[in-house]
Amino acid sequence: MKSESESHADGQTDSLMAVIPAAGNGSRMQTNVPKQFLTVANRTLLEYSIEAILNDSRVKQVFVAVSDPNAEYLIELKETLPIKVHFVQGGNSRAESVMAGVKVAVSQGATHVLVHDAARPCLPKRALTAVIDYGLADPQGAILAIPVRDSLKRAVIATNNENGLTHIESSVDREALWQAQTPQVFHAERLRQAIKQMGALNPQLTDEASAMQWCGFQPALIPGSIRNLKVTHPEDFECVRDWLLANNNDHKN
Repeated sequence: MKSESESHADGQTDSLMAVIPAAGNGSRMQTNVPKQFLTVANRTLLEYSIEAILNDSRVKQVFVAVSDPNAEYLIELKETLPIKVHFVQGGNSRAESVMAGVKVAVSQGATHVLVHDAARPCLPKRALTAVIDYGLADPQGAILAIPVRDSLKRAVIATNNENGLTHIESSVDREALWQAQTPQVFHAERLRQAIKQMGALNPQLTDEASAMQWCGFQPALIPGSIRNLKVTHPEDFECVRDWLLANNNDHKN
């Protein structure tokens, strides 16, 4: 694989920067606080997620896309973060926020970008290293993912469901199916063009790999981790809270 210091034919050396879309309101969490700002041991999930991606020294800068970079609630948070972390204006969708971060990263000299979820705080270092290794080496990019383990069912789509229950229409073959995670690592300008071509508001653009696929690329699937869970529902928060607290205790002992 190509090392960090290896140059391209035009003399340009790889420069990896990270983008974290964090402008969402986390409505499915049923809380008044956006999920990325929920706290564990007096630290936000966002802080843990930033710390996780900075576990690899190849990440030169981090751009966090938020709804308002000058918001009062960010003042104290900014003081606790490394100087390489910057807040930028996000958008109305995840893709718009990612695009905003990618544009800033490119303007700062990034050749590649690593996109990570703001509420995915338990990223293992070995998984981070692996996806960066492959993402820098493979022109199609790379993402963390885990093979689907459970049986999959397709639901009946019913407009009139009197009892409120959903029923099974059919089973889905899980062979060759993977559940996408982040980080996802791509050539920065290539990702920017892919999001632009697919359209940041396209409902099929659910992650950065979706945009790359739209443009004909086939990003590599790098084995992730069950612990690399994204907080979406209240039960998810309970899981990551316990893992983070256990990890904090391990560091203290």
